[in-house]
Amino acid sequence: MKTLTALLAIAALKAAAALQDSAHEKLAAQIIPGREELAWREIPWRPAFWEAVVEAQEQDKPILLWAMNGHPLACT
Repeated sequence: MKTLTALLAIAALKAAAALQDSAHEKLAAQIIPGREELAWREIPWRPAFWEAVVEAQEQDKPILLWAMNGHPLACT
């Protein structure tokens, strides 16, 4: 049991040594969403359906109605 603990400790130290600034920057670039992935935030969403209908008719544009029942991650 002590040998296993020692091996795990050595592996953890090696992994910790591998986390340099360059590795951190590479991981952050992969994890943090880019501009293209956040483009949906620029869509002028309307919280009230009827106001969106009136505005869409005035501008001759379509409407995306997103309706759902329950938790978005199915955690109900």
